[in-house]
Amino acid sequence: MVAWQQRSATRWRGIGAGVVTAAAALAASLFYVLVAAVVPLRLSPDAQYWIGYAPQFAFVSGFVLGTTVWRRVASRVSTPKQGAFVGGVTAFGIVTLVPTLTGVYVLLFPLLLSAVTGQGLQYAVQLYPEPLWTAVGVTRTVATAWSPLVGTLLVPIGAVAGWASQRRRRISGH
Repeated sequence: MVAWQQRSATRWRGIGAGVVTAAAALAASLFYVLVAAVVPLRLSPDAQYWIGYAPQFAFVSGFVLGTTVWRRVASRVSTPKQGAFVGGVTAFGIVTLVPTLTGVYVLLFPLLLSAVTGQGLQYAVQLYPEPLWTAVGVTRTVATAWSPLVGTLLVPIGAVAGWASQRRRRISGH
């Protein structure tokens, strides 16, 4: 195979892994939202609000981590056991990254809002440090209310998907 074809195939394999990881992260997060709507988890209204943002951040972090981690870590000679490890670590990374992304969103929201509305940045900067403390609280809320339950679902799915992917590659020789 020509070098550029091999790089292209590797790139598409990484993007495919990112899409699959993002879809799994989104499905697990939406499952959590569904469970939270049916089963009384006794979450505060604030926690319920911020957990509603988790699916979109799960999708983004799943795509980014699935694409980059899988491309860099899972090589052509990886065993199914190594694939399971990489899949589990990727899923754990998603569960860790979602609260962080939510907190960064809250932290940067005044700046983003001032840019969109045309207000000066000096107006947004006047609001700080309040968004910082709010971001810390939101990160903690999502990390404690969303991550453990989604992680118990997503990490095994990631491990099985990584194992199956490497197993299929070994059997097919690709």
